[in-house]
Amino acid sequence: MQALTQKRRLPIIIVVLAASAWGLFWLPLRAFEAAGLAAGWATLAQFATPVLVLAPAALWFAARGRPTGVKAAVTGLLVGGAVALYAESVLLTDVARALILFYVTPVWSTLLEVWLMGRRLTRARGIALVLGLGGLVTILGGKTGIPLPQNLGDAMALLSGMVWAAGSMRVRTAPGIGIFENVFAFFLYGSAVALVIALLPIEAVGAPPSLAELRPLIPWLLVAAVGFLIPVMWGLLWGSKHIDPGRLGVLLQLEAVVGIGSAALLTDEPFGLVELLGTVLVVAAGLVDVLGDRDGKSRAAVRT
Repeated sequence: MQALTQKRRLPIIIVVLAASAWGLFWLPLRAFEAAGLAAGWATLAQFATPVLVLAPAALWFAARGRPTGVKAAVTGLLVGGAVALYAESVLLTDVARALILFYVTPVWSTLLEVWLMGRRLTRARGIALVLGLGGLVTILGGKTGIPLPQNLGDAMALLSGMVWAAGSMRVRTAPGIGIFENVFAFFLYGSAVALVIALLPIEAVGAPPSLAELRPLIPWLLVAAVGFLIPVMWGLLWGSKHIDPGRLGVLLQLEAVVGIGSAALLTDEPFGLVELLGTVLVVAAGLVDVLGDRDGKSRAAVRT
């Protein structure tokens, strides 16, 4: 019994640590942008560098007939594309807004579970949906009265949360896909999405860097890939295979707490009553979801 409890706790612990670290992802993104990489190309660099780091292992696996993740295109496009959209949103809108809009994810995860996985919509999850949607309406319409994205970054952040919910469910339900495959597919197909974004004819995305601008940043990109991006995504993707999408979305709200807190301390971006209320509602939605499902009974409602 104790071993079983530890087995259940390990994914939660790993996701908590990885999500907390991921809350600071905006720092290297903003740093590379400040160093000369335009928004679209800063995001692309964060995805392409891990692909280059992992490529030798992928080739080694392929030479021995082992899967590499190249065939996991749908999963890679969903999960990698979601984070590429989120990373881009951090550079195109306020950090706090991007985080809050992304972390309405439990709403989309719960809706997917109910509609596609046959889970029962419990009272707690119904309340969580109302709170989460309240946070969404607050952050989008609190200043204008119209609950619509105010800029391209807002739209990307909102879309990224929806896509992540679908991707996390895909990761959990996809049979026989190893962690390396998921991680490599995440960065490979995330790079593809980031490249498409970078090539969009949108002024905010920016122009590609010259070789002279890129060369001094290569060592730092490698450090970010090996010391941060790869291990953090390894932990998140491994954990997502062992935690249901709704609970995963709740645990990932630690990123919002760390990210919003660090942004409030380290930037001069506005964080007023609207942002505070939106944060409280979204985090409260997550807490209600967790506390309301702590006995795990709703998991038995999945149709076979």
